[in-house]
Amino acid sequence: MSEKTPKNSENITIKEGATAMTFQFPILNSKNYTIWAVKIKGIYNVHGIWEALEPKGEVDEEKISMAIAYLFQALHEELVLQVSQHTNAKDIWEDLKACFVDADRVKEARLQTLESEFEALKMKYSEFLDDFTGKISQIVSKANTLGSTIDNKRLVRKLLGSVPEKYIQIVASIDQFADLNTMQFQEAIGRLKAYEECIKKPNKDEDSHNKLLFIKEDADEKNKERKCEHCGHGSSNLGNFGRGRGIGRWSGKSKVGERIDKSHVRCYKCNEFGHFINDCPKWKKKEEINLSQYEDNEPTLL
Repeated sequence: MSEKTPKNSENITIKEGATAMTFQFPILNSKNYTIWAVKIKGIYNVHGIWEALEPKGEVDEEKISMAIAYLFQALHEELVLQVSQHTNAKDIWEDLKACFVDADRVKEARLQTLESEFEALKMKYSEFLDDFTGKISQIVSKANTLGSTIDNKRLVRKLLGSVPEKYIQIVASIDQFADLNTMQFQEAIGRLKAYEECIKKPNKDEDSHNKLLFIKEDADEKNKERKCEHCGHGSSNLGNFGRGRGIGRWSGKSKVGERIDKSHVRCYKCNEFGHFINDCPKWKKKEEINLSQYEDNEPTLL
């Protein structure tokens, strides 16, 4: 049974005298340059052709040709076309190094940026859990495309440590009764999500209390309006005060502090002379009865 060659490597059989040696050349890609270069150096040293890539003097043309042939075996077709214009193994090697080392530096810079974003991530008080966990997932996805992973344990601790104070009860419960070292990130999201749905439900007792306060304030306001509407019904001016309906609150004195003659003042409530409606005994008695009934009904509402 023949052995299958991995997709990221290439088998090359080399005969040296009567001995045949098979080497598995690693295939270069965007993520493995460092380890690829180490393996290539090892293979080239075995065959004594490493000097073709980093020469210290004159190099035999046969070694240069062999080094180029081996490099082509370790590259994808697209990369072979990119470096095929070079006739020297050293030039090919330096070209690949410049391309992929710079790419590694860019990747490292991006990973550091993602790391900073991850550490600074905090959930706002008004933010929904789905929106916040979506931000975490985006950073995880970007890190994966750059060849890096954020372990599950770190994700769980980041989530629990970044939610606002309104989640403190469920966070404390999870921290006390669950094993954060083995808890999955999605499980932590699920527990917080269930708690979020609970705290989003309206408080019926609070709503009832607010409605009661509104009813009481509305009743008080209506009583004030009722008093204001009927107080001081008399003349629209001081000279003819005993006739007509002058709307306003009067204390029984004129603007200069003089006592007003009420003998010609007719009460709008009882239709009798001698007093304003706010001094009417019948009106005061009715107000006392209404107030008593309101106070008797108030505990029932509460």
